[in-house]
Amino acid sequence: MSTANVNQKVLELLTNMDSRLQKIESEVKEIKDEIGLEVRPEYVEKLKKIQSEKGKTFDNKEKFLSYLKNAI
Repeated sequence: MSTANVNQKVLELLTNMDSRLQKIESEVKEIKDEIGLEVRPEYVEKLKKIQSEKGKTFDNKEKFLSYLKNAI
């Protein structure tokens, strides 16, 4: 097979791959648009509250598990 033939085959494969990639990107965009990435208004305040809270820290796994056990 000559170099020209190999180059042509490679070009065809790359063109095919590019076409398929564009189709995939288009479908992903459609799915994102369908799902919607907005947060429902009733959760905005909850998220703001959670964001402003200071997280709890634990010295070790046992204290963490004890906290979880007592919290439930």
